[in-house]
Amino acid sequence: MGPDEGPTILSFPALFEEANRTRAILVRVLRRLAQAGWSVALPDLPGQGESTTPVVEVDLAAWREAAVAAAGVLSSPSHVVAIRAGALVDADVAAASRWYWSPITGEEQVRELTRQRALGDGDGYAGNDLSDALLAQLRDAQPTITPPPRVVRMERDPRLADRKVAGAAPWRASEPSCDPMLVASLANDIAEWLA
Repeated sequence: MGPDEGPTILSFPALFEEANRTRAILVRVLRRLAQAGWSVALPDLPGQGESTTPVVEVDLAAWREAAVAAAGVLSSPSHVVAIRAGALVDADVAAASRWYWSPITGEEQVRELTRQRALGDGDGYAGNDLSDALLAQLRDAQPTITPPPRVVRMERDPRLADRKVAGAAPWRASEPSCDPMLVASLANDIAEWLA
């Protein structure tokens, strides 16, 4: 979306079930940025989104390779925008800057997957058949800190952030939702950060 030339926003959504609950918000944020003149890209990682690769066949290294490959075909400089565990996949992307919405560690992602598995029938992780390699790699993964990212969190999140935004955390909702005020807050913060 947006112009073919100039700075690009390369976006990485949340992973697994959280991607379903936040995708509409991310797409609307990116559309607003595209309308403001930014070129934006939202690639599907292997085993995620519309990818036909079974998630059991991928690991964190494959996601990071895919992130680098996506960055390689875009105009530069590229700026990374990532949600939650999406902040774990851009470690090898040579980004001019990074913006993270409520980033989590890989250990936190595995804990969330394990919680979902316990609440379900115990078969798979929230409908995902995950490899031991992916789970092991995630446990040690941390969000990228170079260059230092701008971190935005929900107002009820006690962790440090550059900015807190009002509203309910959509990844905790039982059904996907898209709060227009949250979309506007996130899009405006990204636009101001990029300016």
